[in-house]
Amino acid sequence: MTLRAAEAQLAQANPSLAAATQRIRALQHQAAAATHLPDPHVSFDAVNLPTNSFSLTQQGMTMLSVGVSQSFSPIGKLALEGSKLQAQASEQRFSREAKRAQLVLALRRAWLVAVYTRQAMATVQRQQSLARENVDAAMASYRAGSGAQSDVLRARLAEDELRNDQSALAADEAAALADIAQALGSEHAPQIDPAWPNLAPGAMTPEQAPPGQPLLRLAQAKVLTAQAGVQVAKTNFRPAITVGASYGKSFVPGSPNYFSAGVSMNLPIFSSHRLDQELDSARAQVMEARYDEQDQRLALQQQIRSATARMRSQQEKWQRLHAQMLPLAHEAYDSTLTAYSNGRASMGDVLKAQQAVFALELQTLQLRRDLLATQAELDYLTTPSEQQP
Repeated sequence: MTLRAAEAQLAQANPSLAAATQRIRALQHQAAAATHLPDPHVSFDAVNLPTNSFSLTQQGMTMLSVGVSQSFSPIGKLALEGSKLQAQASEQRFSREAKRAQLVLALRRAWLVAVYTRQAMATVQRQQSLARENVDAAMASYRAGSGAQSDVLRARLAEDELRNDQSALAADEAAALADIAQALGSEHAPQIDPAWPNLAPGAMTPEQAPPGQPLLRLAQAKVLTAQAGVQVAKTNFRPAITVGASYGKSFVPGSPNYFSAGVSMNLPIFSSHRLDQELDSARAQVMEARYDEQDQRLALQQQIRSATARMRSQQEKWQRLHAQMLPLAHEAYDSTLTAYSNGRASMGDVLKAQQAVFALELQTLQLRRDLLATQAELDYLTTPSEQQP
């Protein structure tokens, strides 16, 4: 499996993204329901029953009645509540985009760790071959009488230490593959491409994040949701109205039947104690969301600048290690091993030279892993939502 194929599978199969999709649908359904009037109320009443007999025919004012009433929210409130819920659904949609981008970044990091461990294990295997050469050279010198038995033992100890390194790398690889499987929504670790993936850094300048960056769009969506809350809070100053009508049937001979109709409404006369506070709270939430958006923008800019500087440093170090330091270390090892065979160097010198080669090879792999991880981070920070994997 390639990294691109894994990213495509993540978008389709990750459980947290599927849950986010359901949250969006739930809010959309709630928004549709919020714009409709509540159900009317039907009442059945026995009116003015005499308590001494509970007879329907004792008094003319005694009757059975049926009524219906309908409540109406303040003018415009239902539409605004629907708009607020739609804004919340949009916020969740941008939250899902941000979550997807974060999951892709985490997937890429785990992928790079897995590739690194495989490359490092290949390096360990090459070092084991060199370690066996050291053991053979120490044995030859010992049999010829020019070397000590301690040289053989030290060479074998170095070979066993490499086996320990190999075991540790295998455990790191298993952990990275488990992280990848979790991101893909799979119970089994995938077979990944062991080659380094091709990742390009973000194309935006280091000074700014694009307006469509997922985290920035999420912050902007929260502002819109808070603004919708202010509009809903303003409608609470308008009265809610209930319209009702009833028909009463009298069972006393000669008594007429009765029809009643009425309108009732609430009077928002205590606004300074409740409604004003609710409106001020909604406005404060708008300001909070705007400050959060500003803080998110500044944080993205700082992260972009930091990642860009880190990537330049890593590129310089990797080029220096790959082109200069590692070839010199190999030459030094070969020269030291030749000198040991001729009796001009000790086994300690050979093992030290081999360890230097091993350390530089691992450092080169680590730098390449870190460089690609930084490129993935820049891609995450500077790519708009519609261009995210």
